[in-house]
Amino acid sequence: MLNYSILIIEDDIDMAKLLGELAESQGFATTICHTLTEGLHQLHQINPEVVLTDLKLPDGDGLQIVQAVKEHNNTTKVVMITGYASVQDATEAFKFGLFDLITKPFDTSLIQNLLSRLQNMIQHQTRMLQMETRLQQLEKSSQEPIYKSLAMQEIIKEVQQAAPLDVSLLIYGETGVGKGVLSKYVHSIGTNPKGPYFELNCAALPENLVESELFGYEKGAFTGASNRKAGLLELANGGTLLLDEINSIRLDVQAKLLHFLQDQTIVRVGGNKAIKINVRLLFATNQPLKPLVEQGLFREDLFYRINVFPIQIPPLRHRKEDLPALAESFVKMYAKRFNKQIYSISPKVFDALSHYDWPGNIRELENIIQRSVVLTKGDTIEISHLPSELHQYKVGSLENSSITLPEEASLAEIENLWIDHVLNACQGNKSKAAQKLGIDASTLYRKLQQQAAEK
Repeated sequence: MLNYSILIIEDDIDMAKLLGELAESQGFATTICHTLTEGLHQLHQINPEVVLTDLKLPDGDGLQIVQAVKEHNNTTKVVMITGYASVQDATEAFKFGLFDLITKPFDTSLIQNLLSRLQNMIQHQTRMLQMETRLQQLEKSSQEPIYKSLAMQEIIKEVQQAAPLDVSLLIYGETGVGKGVLSKYVHSIGTNPKGPYFELNCAALPENLVESELFGYEKGAFTGASNRKAGLLELANGGTLLLDEINSIRLDVQAKLLHFLQDQTIVRVGGNKAIKINVRLLFATNQPLKPLVEQGLFREDLFYRINVFPIQIPPLRHRKEDLPALAESFVKMYAKRFNKQIYSISPKVFDALSHYDWPGNIRELENIIQRSVVLTKGDTIEISHLPSELHQYKVGSLENSSITLPEEASLAEIENLWIDHVLNACQGNKSKAAQKLGIDASTLYRKLQQQAAEK
């Protein structure tokens, strides 16, 4: 749970002490001031979630506090406690955005109930913000890795050993191999599976935005910062945050990240209030970090801090045993999404998938299957639904085929056998077969018709 802060502005020292004790008993980090000037100063220093203020102060009044708080951060809740409030004062205060007004003398249970209600409200707003951010981040990929290959079986065994422990995981792998999916799996079997899960692709944002996205910022921290914003570290409190493409972040942000790993506290950009956070960080990169350390592009101390348990996910071209299960899962997912009745994948499609090198890895496979589902009119994904780059058929020699060349075969017989062999290698695709044979498609069709007539 985050330790929410409260600012109490009350010139009566005994009353301020009582309010402070009540706030601390509810779990608030409490700051007490006795004047308007001191209160305004602390408002900008600690950026509290709640402000309790008296109406009458030695150098001003609580209405100025209400107005200043709402100009500073309109999400901060302000409660006025006074024995002198008139109807006009109350009207003005609520017009400025006052949350509640309590008159003196009061029962301490009233203050305790109010503080408890405020804390629940802030927690609810935090959860809503977590849900909103998570919904924006949701990806199409499965929550659990899909695999058949021995290489992935070994990786999953290692992950299952490390996930329940408080150790840093650094996942290496080319773009699109499933680093995010593996991270979600770590979260789901780790120590905090019910907590929030977020991802930040550090390479997808401009360098100057990574810090504010990660640590959050205060109102006025930079041009365009019109309100306070919680960063992903803060939103992921009690859960897990994946920092993908960690190799791309600036050295100064690396230093702040190292500081967080050491003491689990953050300071929002433009702020000076340390916020205690309990987050499991996972890291991923598409290139080795050690050479970057040697080039001075990645901090050596941060590297050794996050490289406790490295995991290398092999590219899809090195684990093609996973292709059928992955393809079938994507067909099922997109058929359901597009409300299409697709139940199978042609063997020719599986063959074409297995002969492709997959430079874009699983992400490329998913995109190709999604396209195929869109194009399919029947209940089966066929070779014609795949993009042209997957139609790269290799024609082997006759010696490695099941075709037997008869003794004293005529030129016409040899030609017919070779045409059949090339057609078979091209999985019946006549246009591709014609290209491989070096003839026009019309010529191939004519020769096939001659073959059929001779039979």
